[in-house]
Amino acid sequence: LPSSPQVMFGLLAAITASWAGLLLRARRTAGSVQYIHWLMLGLVGFKTLTLLSQACMYLVVQRYGSPHGWNWVYYIATFFRGMLFFSVVVLIGTGWSYMKPFIDENTRKVLMVVIPLQVFAEIAIVITGEESPSIRDWATWVNILHFVDILCCCAILFPIVWSIKHLREASETDGKAARALEKLRLFRQFYILVVVFIYFTRIVVFLLRANLADSLYAWVADAAYELAYLAFYVWVGVKFAPNTDNPYTKLRQEEIEMRA
Repeated sequence: LPSSPQVMFGLLAAITASWAGLLLRARRTAGSVQYIHWLMLGLVGFKTLTLLSQACMYLVVQRYGSPHGWNWVYYIATFFRGMLFFSVVVLIGTGWSYMKPFIDENTRKVLMVVIPLQVFAEIAIVITGEESPSIRDWATWVNILHFVDILCCCAILFPIVWSIKHLREASETDGKAARALEKLRLFRQFYILVVVFIYFTRIVVFLLRANLADSLYAWVADAAYELAYLAFYVWVGVKFAPNTDNPYTKLRQEEIEMRA
């Protein structure tokens, strides 16, 4: 297997197995594991499958000159990974599952419009990247698809901003200030993380690929991209881990106790 996808596959496989084991152990605690945690498991699982199919595709192309179907496995895994990634980001940012059991109308509209468009753009970027730059309007389409991808990434920030605004208003209400302020602090952390992640993966990595495309260090851009995703998964996993010491879980437990 090519070294870079192989290493990343090993790391993501270990993370997927660890997260699955954590969820199975945490199921013993009532109210600890939420639906969002299972979606996160599906996300890292499809990301792992994406890296495995990519590594296998490169290996088969090297040996036989054709991917022999592995490219389609890669496209399908990329489709589900992209769909789950943006769904998880939006749902976490709106507090679905661990803070509220429903999705509001505005968030639903964002999911229905942005996610299909972004997944289409991401797969199109992958397919276009495998084509020859000598094809007519190749550079134009690459730039257009990249711009659409950035717009979709920015659009998923709106539900998080709406949640922060709602929590800021709730923090001014008597009797809810303490819980709302705690939620507000956590949502701000998540918002900053998403902004930094989007800026790095969509702008910094794009500039690295453009400047290192014809050099011996072209692999640096891909490595930076994958490491950014790895860091994002680890950070979110730690922050949203289903355990009794996690502040997100405490917020959910407080809501359950108050309703009881």
